[in-house]
Amino acid sequence: MSTDATILTQSQNARLARMLEVTAELALEGGWDAVQMREVAQRAGVALGTLYRYFPSKEYLLVSVMIADIEGLADRLVVRPAEGTDPVQRVIDVLRRSNRALQRHPQITVAMIRALVSGNQEIAPAVKETRALMRRIISDALGADGIDVGEDHESALMRIDLLSDVWLAALVSWISGVEPDTSVMPKLELASQLLLSPAR
Repeated sequence: MSTDATILTQSQNARLARMLEVTAELALEGGWDAVQMREVAQRAGVALGTLYRYFPSKEYLLVSVMIADIEGLADRLVVRPAEGTDPVQRVIDVLRRSNRALQRHPQITVAMIRALVSGNQEIAPAVKETRALMRRIISDALGADGIDVGEDHESALMRIDLLSDVWLAALVSWISGVEPDTSVMPKLELASQLLLSPAR
Protein backbone atom coordinates (compact mmCIF):
# COMPACT_ATOMS: atom_id res chain seq x y z
CA MET A 1 0.00 0.00 0.00
CA SER A 2 1.28 3.46 -0.84
CA THR A 3 1.99 5.81 2.04
CA ASP A 4 1.38 8.87 -0.13
CA ALA A 5 -1.01 10.90 2.02
CA THR A 6 -2.63 12.45 -1.06
CA ILE A 7 -4.20 9.12 -2.10
CA LEU A 8 -5.06 7.63 1.29
CA THR A 9 -8.46 7.90 2.95
CA GLN A 10 -8.90 9.91 6.12
CA SER A 11 -8.94 6.77 8.27
CA GLN A 12 -5.86 5.41 6.52
CA ASN A 13 -4.02 8.69 7.08
CA ALA A 14 -4.95 8.60 10.76
CA ARG A 15 -3.70 5.02 11.02
CA LEU A 16 -0.49 5.94 9.22
CA ALA A 17 0.11 8.92 11.51
CA ARG A 18 -0.47 6.76 14.58
CA MET A 19 2.04 4.13 13.44
CA LEU A 20 4.68 6.80 12.81
CA GLU A 21 3.94 8.45 16.16
CA VAL A 22 4.31 5.14 18.02
CA THR A 23 7.57 4.41 16.18
CA ALA A 24 9.00 7.76 17.26
CA GLU A 25 7.85 7.11 20.85
CA LEU A 26 9.58 3.73 20.92
CA ALA A 27 12.77 5.14 19.42
CA LEU A 28 12.73 7.90 22.02
CA GLU A 29 12.38 5.29 24.77
CA GLY A 30 15.11 2.93 23.63
CA GLY A 31 16.55 3.83 20.25
CA TRP A 32 16.96 1.36 17.40
CA ASP A 33 16.50 -1.80 19.46
CA ALA A 34 13.22 -0.60 20.98
CA VAL A 35 11.55 -0.30 17.57
CA GLN A 36 10.06 -3.73 16.93
CA MET A 37 7.37 -4.20 14.32
CA ARG A 38 5.13 -6.29 16.58
CA GLU A 39 5.37 -3.70 19.36
CA VAL A 40 4.60 -0.86 16.94
CA ALA A 41 1.51 -2.68 15.65
CA GLN A 42 0.30 -3.45 19.18
CA ARG A 43 0.71 0.10 20.48
CA ALA A 44 -0.80 1.61 17.33
CA GLY A 45 -3.80 -0.69 17.54
CA VAL A 46 -3.34 -2.26 14.11
CA ALA A 47 -2.76 -5.80 12.91
CA LEU A 48 0.87 -6.72 12.24
CA GLY A 49 -0.05 -7.48 8.64
CA THR A 50 -1.52 -3.99 8.27
CA LEU A 51 1.74 -2.45 9.51
CA TYR A 52 3.73 -4.47 6.99
CA ARG A 53 1.41 -3.38 4.17
CA TYR A 54 2.33 0.23 4.88
CA PHE A 55 5.96 -0.39 5.84
CA PRO A 56 7.65 -3.57 4.57
CA SER A 57 10.51 -3.34 7.08
CA LYS A 58 11.70 -1.65 10.24
CA GLU A 59 14.12 0.39 8.15
CA TYR A 60 11.33 1.62 5.88
CA LEU A 61 9.28 2.55 8.94
CA LEU A 62 12.08 4.60 10.52
CA VAL A 63 12.96 6.40 7.28
CA SER A 64 9.25 7.23 7.00
CA VAL A 65 9.47 8.85 10.44
CA MET A 66 12.33 10.94 9.07
CA ILE A 67 10.21 11.93 6.06
CA ALA A 68 7.43 13.07 8.39
CA ASP A 69 9.95 15.12 10.38
CA ILE A 70 11.28 16.80 7.24
CA GLU A 71 7.73 17.56 6.11
CA GLY A 72 7.12 19.11 9.52
CA LEU A 73 10.18 21.29 9.03
CA ALA A 74 8.86 22.37 5.63
CA ASP A 75 5.53 23.33 7.21
CA ARG A 76 7.28 25.37 9.90
CA LEU A 77 9.34 27.16 7.26
CA VAL A 78 6.12 28.31 5.61
CA VAL A 79 5.10 29.97 8.89
CA ARG A 80 8.58 31.22 9.72
CA PRO A 81 10.69 31.42 6.55
CA ALA A 82 14.44 31.00 6.56
CA GLU A 83 16.31 34.04 7.87
CA GLY A 84 19.54 35.55 6.59
CA THR A 85 21.02 38.49 4.76
CA ASP A 86 21.95 36.38 1.72
CA PRO A 87 20.98 33.03 0.18
CA VAL A 88 23.76 31.05 1.87
CA GLN A 89 22.82 32.42 5.29
CA ARG A 90 19.21 31.38 4.66
CA VAL A 91 20.33 27.83 3.89
CA ILE A 92 22.50 27.75 7.02
CA ASP A 93 19.50 28.92 9.06
CA VAL A 94 17.41 26.02 7.72
CA LEU A 95 20.17 23.51 8.43
CA ARG A 96 20.66 24.91 11.92
CA ARG A 97 16.95 24.58 12.73
CA SER A 98 16.83 21.02 11.44
CA ASN A 99 20.04 20.02 13.17
CA ARG A 100 18.77 21.47 16.44
CA ALA A 101 15.65 19.31 16.18
CA LEU A 102 17.70 16.19 15.40
CA GLN A 103 20.01 16.71 18.35
CA ARG A 104 17.12 17.37 20.71
CA HIS A 105 16.18 13.66 20.51
CA PRO A 106 19.39 11.75 19.72
CA GLN A 107 17.85 8.30 20.28
CA ILE A 108 15.35 8.89 17.47
CA THR A 109 17.99 10.45 15.23
CA VAL A 110 20.36 7.51 15.66
CA ALA A 111 17.58 5.08 14.73
CA MET A 112 16.50 7.11 11.67
CA ILE A 113 20.03 7.58 10.33
CA ARG A 114 20.87 3.93 10.95
CA ALA A 115 17.84 2.97 8.88
CA LEU A 116 18.70 5.49 6.15
CA VAL A 117 22.21 4.10 5.64
CA SER A 118 21.26 0.44 6.16
CA GLY A 119 21.83 -0.48 2.53
CA ASN A 120 18.42 -2.17 2.44
CA GLN A 121 17.39 -1.78 -1.20
CA GLU A 122 13.68 -2.10 -0.49
CA ILE A 123 13.74 1.30 1.23
CA ALA A 124 15.08 3.04 -1.90
CA PRO A 125 11.73 4.81 -2.56
CA ALA A 126 11.72 6.26 0.97
CA VAL A 127 15.38 7.29 0.72
CA LYS A 128 14.66 9.02 -2.61
CA GLU A 129 11.73 10.86 -1.04
CA THR A 130 13.94 11.99 1.84
CA ARG A 131 16.51 13.32 -0.61
CA ALA A 132 13.87 15.07 -2.71
CA LEU A 133 12.38 16.78 0.34
CA MET A 134 15.77 18.03 1.54
CA ARG A 135 16.59 19.23 -1.97
CA ARG A 136 13.34 21.21 -2.07
CA ILE A 137 13.85 22.76 1.36
CA ILE A 138 17.42 23.84 0.56
CA SER A 139 16.41 25.08 -2.91
CA ASP A 140 13.58 27.15 -1.44
CA ALA A 141 15.92 28.69 1.14
CA LEU A 142 18.55 29.40 -1.51
CA GLY A 143 15.98 31.06 -3.79
CA ALA A 144 16.41 32.29 -7.33
CA ASP A 145 18.94 34.88 -6.19
CA GLY A 146 21.16 32.09 -4.90
CA ILE A 147 21.66 30.50 -8.30
CA ASP A 148 24.42 31.81 -10.54
CA VAL A 149 23.20 33.56 -13.66
CA GLY A 150 23.64 31.18 -16.55
CA GLU A 151 24.09 28.11 -14.36
CA ASP A 152 22.15 25.13 -15.65
CA HIS A 153 19.51 23.52 -13.45
CA GLU A 154 21.37 20.21 -13.06
CA SER A 155 24.54 21.90 -11.82
CA ALA A 156 22.58 23.82 -9.21
CA LEU A 157 20.87 20.64 -8.01
CA MET A 158 24.22 18.85 -7.86
CA ARG A 159 25.59 21.48 -5.46
CA ILE A 160 22.51 21.15 -3.27
CA ASP A 161 22.76 17.35 -3.27
CA LEU A 162 26.44 17.53 -2.34
CA LEU A 163 25.51 19.67 0.66
CA SER A 164 22.96 17.04 1.69
CA ASP A 165 25.68 14.39 1.39
CA VAL A 166 28.00 16.38 3.66
CA TRP A 167 25.16 16.71 6.15
CA LEU A 168 24.51 12.97 6.20
CA ALA A 169 28.22 12.20 6.62
CA ALA A 170 28.46 14.68 9.50
CA LEU A 171 25.44 13.10 11.19
CA VAL A 172 26.93 9.61 10.81
CA SER A 173 30.19 10.80 12.39
CA TRP A 174 28.21 12.23 15.30
CA ILE A 175 25.88 9.29 15.97
CA SER A 176 28.73 6.78 15.68
CA GLY A 177 30.75 8.66 18.30
CA VAL A 178 33.57 9.61 15.95
CA GLU A 179 32.93 13.31 16.52
CA PRO A 180 30.83 15.32 19.02
CA ASP A 181 27.45 16.78 18.15
CA THR A 182 29.04 20.23 18.11
CA SER A 183 31.00 19.26 14.98
CA VAL A 184 27.96 19.09 12.70
CA MET A 185 27.05 22.75 12.24
CA PRO A 186 30.61 24.05 11.61
CA LYS A 187 30.92 21.49 8.81
CA LEU A 188 27.57 22.48 7.36
CA GLU A 189 28.36 26.18 7.50
CA LEU A 190 31.70 25.67 5.72
CA ALA A 191 30.16 23.31 3.16
CA SER A 192 27.35 25.80 2.48
CA GLN A 193 29.86 28.59 1.89
CA LEU A 194 32.04 26.47 -0.38
CA LEU A 195 29.25 24.89 -2.39
CA LEU A 196 26.64 27.63 -2.58
CA SER A 197 28.50 30.98 -2.54
CA PRO A 198 28.59 32.68 -5.97
CA ALA A 199 32.38 32.97 -5.96
CA ARG A 200 33.52 29.36 -5.75
